Amino acid sequence: MMDIRRWFSFSSPRMIPKSTSVIEPYANQRKRGAVLLGLTSDLNVKNSDGLTGSKEGPYSIRKMMTSMSLASNLPLYDAGIVEDVNGESFTTMLSTQYQKLRAILQHGHLPIMVGGGHEVAIGSYKALSDTVNQAANDWTEEGLAQIPNTSANRIGIINFDASFELKRSLSVTPGSAFHTIASFCQEHNRDFQYLGLGICDHINSQATFAYACELKAKWLLDSQMKMKNRKHIQSTIEEFLMSVDHVHLSLDLAVFPSAVAEGVNMSRTFGVSVSVVEMVLKQILSSGKVRIMDIAELNTEYDYQNQTARLAARLIQHTLKYG
Repeated sequence: MMDIRRWFSFSSPRMIPKSTSVIEPYANQRKRGAVLLGLTSDLNVKNSDGLTGSKEGPYSIRKMMTSMSLASNLPLYDAGIVEDVNGESFTTMLSTQYQKLRAILQHGHLPIMVGGGHEVAIGSYKALSDTVNQAANDWTEEGLAQIPNTSANRIGIINFDASFELKRSLSVTPGSAFHTIASFCQEHNRDFQYLGLGICDHINSQATFAYACELKAKWLLDSQMKMKNRKHIQSTIEEFLMSVDHVHLSLDLAVFPSAVAEGVNMSRTFGVSVSVVEMVLKQILSSGKVRIMDIAELNTEYDYQNQTARLAARLIQHTLKYG
């Protein structure tokens, strides 16, 4: 079930800076823009350590967006939040998310999913994969013209995260989002291409590293994601971008150190700096290949003074500059 929550700027017109852009309700606009869609999935609560707060993440991020100046030529639209109403299962929510994203992608927009747990990435990938692999006669010529490079279907995942999210599991559980996606690719005979940025060798088991190798995944450790290594970082990303036609960009807020992103389910002392992430985001977005983006794992219970939600909003703002 969809709960459409609209967010507007209530400032007087004379107080609004020239760079401010009002977030418009999404209504299949023809002008290409970024479309915010929230998902209140909270599998981390149901299946792990009982941490609460992820479910409120989309609301907190959207609230922070209303107070930020959006200096961008790319309009920002609001498609609402897919809510867990009356105990709906994750499968039901995933189906709703998938259908919404398919429609948004068809109209040529850039969907930005906000969570919620990292399982939000599953619906994002499936929607993108089915869109670019769909037979041409399923779309109007006008619709196809709005989807970049539909003649090619190589999708690459770029995941900013301390965890691979490749935990083997028969069902969707915390840490298994991209394993679920890899299984989906295998089932549909589609290539699984994955680049992890900020991977922590203390969090991921040897078995997970072995599985990542089995999948031919690529990654850079958090210890490698330093500004002094920017040439190596940029060349690694450029090589990956050259091998794909479309990018599913996913960002787990736990990739940052707790000093700047305390409001996550798995905070840690060390991580990747905001400046490095923004540098890399600029490179990836400037490729023109990013088709969908996730921001996941905000936990409002631990987010003192909305520090992490503000960071998420800042990353969305950064995305709008180059998306």
